[in-house]
Amino acid sequence: MQIPDFAQALINKELQQLVKSSEYSLQPQTRIEIYEALGVSSVNDDKILDEAHSSNSLPRLSVADLGRAHIALTTARKVAPLWDVACQESELFFKQQDWQGKYEDQRQEEIYLRRRKSEPIENISVYEVPRAFVPSHILEMAESALTGNIQDYGAFRHEANEWWQIYGRPEQMEREFFIKWAAQDALYETIGWIKYNHEPPAENALYAFACIFEGKDFDDRRCIMDKNKQHEFWLWWLSEAILQSISKVDVS
Repeated sequence: MQIPDFAQALINKELQQLVKSSEYSLQPQTRIEIYEALGVSSVNDDKILDEAHSSNSLPRLSVADLGRAHIALTTARKVAPLWDVACQESELFFKQQDWQGKYEDQRQEEIYLRRRKSEPIENISVYEVPRAFVPSHILEMAESALTGNIQDYGAFRHEANEWWQIYGRPEQMEREFFIKWAAQDALYETIGWIKYNHEPPAENALYAFACIFEGKDFDDRRCIMDKNKQHEFWLWWLSEAILQSISKVDVS
């Protein structure tokens, strides 16, 4: 797939603004317009999703849908390596019961890894995924959706839906929250659940990458955007992520 001319014009215009000013930020509406300019979606109403459900499959994605899915996947992968740092940040607020929960969770890691080697990913409940593997597991689900490496579509849809229950609130674990939701954005793009991604493209990944989280108490936590990191992120997204992702879409 090649980037359509109108989408490329929008990208070039925003890149020029970013080069001119390190204070410039890619606005949510512009990101939505870039996504729309990539082409028409084949998942444009609930009927398509219902038909896929009835046929025990996933909806067939258009070329443009596949492009957007690959962009979301590339974007989520950008911030997934921050997971260990994010967990360390969250643990500054841990109480005794939280540490006990972490130790119990760690004891499940070997079991999880053995199951990943021997079972389809959709056989593993989201509630059985140890904390250390949350973003990588979701991204593997997204990869499975793109490659069609799914044995039980009903189970896969169920587990994809269950991820809504994990990291429902961000307070005192903000970076974990945004990394996880960036991965879920990618998953939902790959399975055609576009309407359930309520944030603008790359929003969760931006916060995971560029935010400084401050405040000691649950109620006074806040995010301060690091302008340099924000600028770095948008330059990467426009000049590398989109192009690399689109090039992976086979239109033959």
